[in-house]
Amino acid sequence: MAFKGNILKNESYDPHYRIEFSYETEEVSIEKGYAEIIRRAPRPIITYDSDTESRLGPFDRAKLELELLNLVINFWFQRQKDRTI
Repeated sequence: MAFKGNILKNESYDPHYRIEFSYETEEVSIEKGYAEIIRRAPRPIITYDSDTESRLGPFDRAKLELELLNLVINFWFQRQKDRTI
């Protein structure tokens, strides 16, 4: 599995994040996908662009969600760290 993602900073603000990503496995290849994440308890809301949505099976969706959420959490922690310095 290969994943690369970037949070679109000019379109993202807590708790809404927009991510551009690429994701590749043996079954699925997405070169330029988009996801929107709303960080909300108890579970974040993740929506994908229509092309990505149609290509993902349940297993790939779960793996991709973990990667996207990890990206958002790391971004959020970095911003919190930058504010305290």
